[in-house]
Amino acid sequence: MPLVAQSVSSCRETGASLENVLLVDDSLQSLLALEAILEGPDRRLIRATSGEEALKRLLELPFAVILLDVQMTGIDGYQTAKLIREREKTREIPIIFLTGHNRDDAQIAKGYAYGAVDYILKPVIPETLRSKVAIFIELSRRRAALMQKNLELQVAENTLRERTRELGERVEDLARSNAELERFAYVASHDLREPLRMVTSYTKLLARRYKGKLDSDADEFINFAVDGAVRMEHLIEDLLLYSRVGMRDLFVKPVQCEAVLTRALDNLQRAMQESGARVTHDPLPTVKGDDTQLVQVFQNLIGNGIKFRGKMTPCVHVSAKEKTEAWVFAIQDNGIGIDPQYADRIFVIFQRLHSHGEYPGSGIGLAICKKVIENHDGRIWFESHPGKGTTFYFTIPKMDLSE
Repeated sequence: MPLVAQSVSSCRETGASLENVLLVDDSLQSLLALEAILEGPDRRLIRATSGEEALKRLLELPFAVILLDVQMTGIDGYQTAKLIREREKTREIPIIFLTGHNRDDAQIAKGYAYGAVDYILKPVIPETLRSKVAIFIELSRRRAALMQKNLELQVAENTLRERTRELGERVEDLARSNAELERFAYVASHDLREPLRMVTSYTKLLARRYKGKLDSDADEFINFAVDGAVRMEHLIEDLLLYSRVGMRDLFVKPVQCEAVLTRALDNLQRAMQESGARVTHDPLPTVKGDDTQLVQVFQNLIGNGIKFRGKMTPCVHVSAKEKTEAWVFAIQDNGIGIDPQYADRIFVIFQRLHSHGEYPGSGIGLAICKKVIENHDGRIWFESHPGKGTTFYFTIPKMDLSE
């Protein structure tokens, strides 16, 4: 078919996809006329000279639209349309009836009853026919694009579901590993305390009995041993404390934060007296949480403000602001501040920014704060200017008054 071949060639040159159009008429002259009207670079025109041949073509190829003559020998247009609509594969293909004989309203209604989307009387107006066929070709192209998009979305959804499942498994594995590590840390630190306490006791006894009786190097070595044993003992105690935060279930209840602050300050009395620190606070809310763990947070953050002080007397202020879903607490100090380059390290266990000679401690306090706040479904962060102090912020969800 020259017209079909020309349409295919033009479409290949433009790179566009071809949409099939089925022309059904038992008159070759009528088919040639339709091809002359409808040829275009975006379509392939397929002839069928009978209803039977049309049904065969429909089994071979997908079609954007069918132009079906009503008056044909053998199976007429109505019966052909009926058979097309009965097949699941072809029932959604638009059918345009063409006729030059049945012009009365009853016949037109019959055409629509057999599933036609349009009914055009011959002789056709070329522009009208071209525009209607172009509409169905565009609809077919968009439908195919939509189906492809839906297929891609389904594949993406399946991939996302699989990735989510894998992520869930990894989260479970990680939680299990963390729990095992916490149990190991607890057991290891707990079991190490007794032999280490013995080492510490005997090194201190050695220092008391033989200080000055050996040479100066021996005294220095003994002091190093005592200092190391004491620091190790404190480190194990801190590790035990950290592991307990993860192993202990939250004892959740309404907690008055001002009472929590009072308990934290009681624990910090010695440090406050030695440094002359002043701690002030705004009115604090009642939240839902574990009061023992929240005391640790306030104590560690205020204690840091007292410990990491400059030349000025330490001043720490505690406040809280109500947001939509949570309370945002702020603990502000006037200490030495934190260099922003250490932001990623500050909440990591055993990460220290200063030597033991400058500031004592194991570097575990902020890691405990982070763990406690995350256990309370909150988050913790800080803002700091070196030499001008630091403000630690943390959130705790608001209480549900209906509970």
